[in-house]
Amino acid sequence: MKKSFFILLCLYSAIVNVNAQEEGLAAISQDDLKAYMEFFASDNMAGRETGTVENDISVLFIRTNLIRLGIKPVPGSNDYYQKLPLFSTGIVKKETGLKLMNSSGEVIMQTDSVVSLMPTSNSLDVNGQVVFAGYGYEDKTAGYSDFEGIDLKGKIVMIMTRNPEAVKTGAGMTVFSDKLEGMKFSSLITRNPAAIVFVYDPENSYSDPYESGLSGLVGQSSVSFKKSGGGGLSLPIIFITRHTADELLKPTGNDLKQMQQKIITSGRPVSSEIKGLTATVKTSIETTEVTAYNIIGIVEGSDPLLKKECVIYTAHFDHVGVDGNGAVFNGADDNASGSMALLEIAEAFATLPKKPLRSIIFAWVNGEEKGLLGSKYYVENPLFPLEKTVVNINLDMVGRSKMPSDTGKFYGFDLDITNPREINVITGHESSELTAVMNESAGRAGLRLNDMGPTIPYGSSDHASFTAKKIPALFFNSGIHADLHKPGDDVDKIDFDKMERSAKMCFLIGYEISSRRERLKTD
Repeated sequence: MKKSFFILLCLYSAIVNVNAQEEGLAAISQDDLKAYMEFFASDNMAGRETGTVENDISVLFIRTNLIRLGIKPVPGSNDYYQKLPLFSTGIVKKETGLKLMNSSGEVIMQTDSVVSLMPTSNSLDVNGQVVFAGYGYEDKTAGYSDFEGIDLKGKIVMIMTRNPEAVKTGAGMTVFSDKLEGMKFSSLITRNPAAIVFVYDPENSYSDPYESGLSGLVGQSSVSFKKSGGGGLSLPIIFITRHTADELLKPTGNDLKQMQQKIITSGRPVSSEIKGLTATVKTSIETTEVTAYNIIGIVEGSDPLLKKECVIYTAHFDHVGVDGNGAVFNGADDNASGSMALLEIAEAFATLPKKPLRSIIFAWVNGEEKGLLGSKYYVENPLFPLEKTVVNINLDMVGRSKMPSDTGKFYGFDLDITNPREINVITGHESSELTAVMNESAGRAGLRLNDMGPTIPYGSSDHASFTAKKIPALFFNSGIHADLHKPGDDVDKIDFDKMERSAKMCFLIGYEISSRRERLKTD
């Protein structure tokens, strides 16, 4: 009799859970998603760049909807807001550039067509003799060193992208290969140059940072935490055009292409100090305080004890703003899609007559495009104890499906945009239980999952701030498409069916994990 009663009780609980899930799922609709997106990813929002008025309007929009839905602030927080202590270090373009002088001190060339890879920590005006150091590369095993026989201390050193082996194999023909170029910096910095000047090697795909798009990707400003002391570099690192490089090399009697061909033909460096030439690299920096917020709400759990634990959803709402020509980067997929899907997930939990056992945290984080700043700040200053945080579910770009225009590459990486009713998941597989819940939820939502493992080759997202703190995480992403970080990332290209299904899948995952009596087990 007792056994029969227990079975009936389990069946009843299961039916109640299924009915509750269905109520939540019914609250997630394409109509709502379209209405949200048409405002949030419109030209009026000017790309929602961190530190802008439009970014602040994004915060108010999300807050207003949380109030409407009955989502409360986390107890002890300041009305949904978590202020980020940021400031911006920006380059004053008109006062930044390169100047060349002959041995008589006469200016023979001056240009502001330079792109800083990162702002310096303060304004700098450095000058010195110019050294051409080939690729700025050394391989002790092969016995090749572009630094042999030259002294870089206090000099302005010019180097080409890539290295002899990469040129030979055709590797690294991207906008800027962090892997290849990053390996050079330690060797360069320890030699104490006054400045480093990059130029695309003539065998590369591009001739200058404007053609490649690098000028719009890096260098204009950086945003960092106040406590970091401003960040920025201690010396200028700039990218120049092929024409400027040829002007620098004129006293040698060779242009850049001829220099590279000598290396290719001989297999030996051709590094040398350029006689009779000095240069000045000037970088002018302006520092301003940035007003920026994460916005965070909570649906409190129904169990007196388990409500002290939480499942946390994240989505970044910032994007990259407006370019120098006034083109708006609306960021419909990146990441209005994840942010507005999260609003629907919040509504799904808010409509439940009986809440899950554990609490649900909804965090719209800021400054992701500036280096995961909002999520990094949250995990260092959590509004809910990290040891009580069971799992992070991160939505970043869940609104695009493959289109005929999705051809080519994204800054050297192959496009991997998914098909309709298909989405990628990035996960470290910290829990087989979590994987099982995820797969079942995807099936119920009608989505096919592509398990990409723990890493992605072209950057990261806010889940990384949580995994760094040993919190299991799932990161859902549709893949990279032809409009990523371009003005063409607009609402009219959004697959709202995929957005709806992604939101429903993520709701189901969070509901299941937060409704279990036993905490999620990690492997």
